[in-house]
Amino acid sequence: MTVGKDHVKDHVKDHVYVHDGIQRTYKMYRPENLAHNAPMVFVLHGMTSSSTWSYMAGFNELADKHGFLAVYPQSHNKLIVLGAAGGKSGNKKGEKGKDLDTSWLGDKARTCEEGESFVANGMEIVCRDGMLTTSMARWNNENADELFEGQSDVEFLIALAGFMQKEHHVNPDRTFVAGFSNGGYMSYTLMCQAGESFRAAAIVSGLIDADVFKDCVLDKPKPIIHIHGADDRMVPVDGGVDKITGVRLPGAGEIVAYFAGLNDSVTSEKVKVTENTTLTIYKPEDEGKGAPVHYYRIENHDHVWPGGDTGGKNLQDHSGINASELIWEFFSGI
Repeated sequence: MTVGKDHVKDHVKDHVYVHDGIQRTYKMYRPENLAHNAPMVFVLHGMTSSSTWSYMAGFNELADKHGFLAVYPQSHNKLIVLGAAGGKSGNKKGEKGKDLDTSWLGDKARTCEEGESFVANGMEIVCRDGMLTTSMARWNNENADELFEGQSDVEFLIALAGFMQKEHHVNPDRTFVAGFSNGGYMSYTLMCQAGESFRAAAIVSGLIDADVFKDCVLDKPKPIIHIHGADDRMVPVDGGVDKITGVRLPGAGEIVAYFAGLNDSVTSEKVKVTENTTLTIYKPEDEGKGAPVHYYRIENHDHVWPGGDTGGKNLQDHSGINASELIWEFFSGI
């Protein structure tokens, strides 16, 4: 079901979709006179962000110009275990098995009783089951449903896509997903685990969960466009090693090459797009049997959506490209 909130303007209202007994929300932009069987694009925000950010990422203008339905789902909150409550050493670990120091949370962390809450370092801390916990808006790209009130974002986004297809008469075969940062991770998860619902994906400044990557098998070739800054400090372009688990994290180049292999995109070429941006195009010899993969690597570029608002991060955008426009251009050619 969908319900609009009265306290916001109609064109940016939150709609409610009930999934597994929990009210999930999304925003959308529907152009006037949207054609029957038009395409649909889901845009997924980053960690601790919201559908308000993705709503402002430039897809509304593209939807007006090119005639597609733009949908902006909101992630759910993830439970984060910070350490033992009440000054106890405790025998529980953080979510990745590490004993965690909670002294940085202040005196209240040592006196907190079960069920109490307080604010520290801008976070709401809750004492729960002998542990200090908080939560943050985040996509469940790693299938850790137990930390998201049992919510599977794979299942949520599949269900929401099916609902929107029927409600707005858009094309199930031309339903796409794009995501920034954690939303990019989620987009890769959808390619691996929800291939029947999403035709292609665009990833900006995101990578893929190591376990999802290990088990990824596509039901059919999936077009991928990946855009990443070479100087991304939040999500390093070359991946690395998880400091807590020791698990090796694949980098953007390895990921796109892997998907190119799955897509039978056996030939590649490099194109200098701007002074700082290089495009690597992977394409199949037989376009009827495979799918393309486009990889934009941007030198001197941090964790910023290219061509968008850099916000208050004091970061510069010297990419010379507009990610939203490139993403729609890629999707429209599929």
